[in-house]
Amino acid sequence: MTHVAFVIGDPGRAALELPDGPPPARIGPADVECSAASMPGLLVRAATCRGLMHRANGTPRQDAFALGQADDNAGLIAVVCDGVGQFGRSDEAALFTSRRLAALGAEGLPWPDAFVRVNQELDKIAGEARATDTADADANGMATTAVAISVRRKEDGWAGEAAWVGDSTVWRLDADSRWTLITGSIEGDDGDDGYHSTGVRPLPSSNGKCMSLEFTVGPGALFVMTDGVANPLKWSSDVQDALAGWWMLAPDPFTFAAQVGFARKSHMDDRTVVGIWPGPGDADEGRESEARAANLPG
Repeated sequence: MTHVAFVIGDPGRAALELPDGPPPARIGPADVECSAASMPGLLVRAATCRGLMHRANGTPRQDAFALGQADDNAGLIAVVCDGVGQFGRSDEAALFTSRRLAALGAEGLPWPDAFVRVNQELDKIAGEARATDTADADANGMATTAVAISVRRKEDGWAGEAAWVGDSTVWRLDADSRWTLITGSIEGDDGDDGYHSTGVRPLPSSNGKCMSLEFTVGPGALFVMTDGVANPLKWSSDVQDALAGWWMLAPDPFTFAAQVGFARKSHMDDRTVVGIWPGPGDADEGRESEARAANLPG
């Protein structure tokens, strides 16, 4: 039986009994990737984990994230992508899109313009991939959702810009352990908040159109995530409570990665989250804060 470090509710038989499976037949990214960063005023943890079904089936992780600094070095760029599962090379689309959007965001290009440019580039790559085997378009197809933010501290809260296609989202966790969805509705909602439209297709699309907004929110932490975490967070109070308890403060990056991969019955998709917490104002204090969060000597 598999040992699972972090469980929310019933872990389900898949989490306890499914084998890890072989490495993917088409060599892809690592099963788990994580990162940590600190900047004046903020701390960052990021992790992406291959889902249980992808592991058991020997297929690649199709989620990806990328981090960067805003062009004035005062803000964070974070991008999260979720490759569309029906296409065999969507992991490539997610990896390419996350890195290109982060690079363009770091250069200061507005998100709507960045999405259009990356869409054109990805469309060319996807066309070349399909041409390698016209008999099986799905096996060589690629598509991905994307959510991108540029964010900085504003007094004791946050100010930023977000843009997205598909159902990857941005959330805020406040000091009272309440979760608030920033980027509009997710799949299954009515979309009556004026931001989200189910007509916005993943990339590549015909025009690269994205939804976008500027936001200013109060104190707390921000989380950019794929639907592998966003869906159970949206639907389940015990997931909301557990993640709030784990993420009120920034964990060490390895603990964060294990928590992103929490076991829960029927949730076996890839998982990706970038967490952004308030941090101290200079690098030395930042390292002390990180050490406290990790329960290590200062």
